[in-house]
Amino acid sequence: MQQNFVKIPKDLSLIKQKFLFGLTKRQAVCFGIGLAMGLPAFFVTKFLINNLTISVFAMGIFAFPGIACALFQKNGIFFEQYLKLVITFFRKPRVRTYQPLSAFKAIDNQIEYNRLRKKLKTAGVDVSEFKNKKKVKLFDKITNKK
Repeated sequence: MQQNFVKIPKDLSLIKQKFLFGLTKRQAVCFGIGLAMGLPAFFVTKFLINNLTISVFAMGIFAFPGIACALFQKNGIFFEQYLKLVITFFRKPRVRTYQPLSAFKAIDNQIEYNRLRKKLKTAGVDVSEFKNKKKVKLFDKITNKK
């Protein structure tokens, strides 16, 4: 005998009550708004342009916000709330705590390092000392080794 099991989610608050044609109340209202925005756009463009393809595209463009509000849900946040959060995120000024060196600045630092190292070698300073962890006063070594 074969047994059929129905999976029941642990969190029952996520289950929405169906209202009309398997849609929730929110989805039914949003589809109605999309229909109310899309149909006039369809008939106006059909009357003005007399091209069915363009009229259907116009209907889709005008009905999209209502349909998106009905179907889109990410992490429990609906489309209009998500859109508001995205807009506020991009309108806020950014605070950068770390600013990496550009490639040109790194090259400039390397050139300056090589120039100073060459100057120290010509002054008679042993450059291998700088690899040690002890502190060396450069100014004293340069001025004393003339």
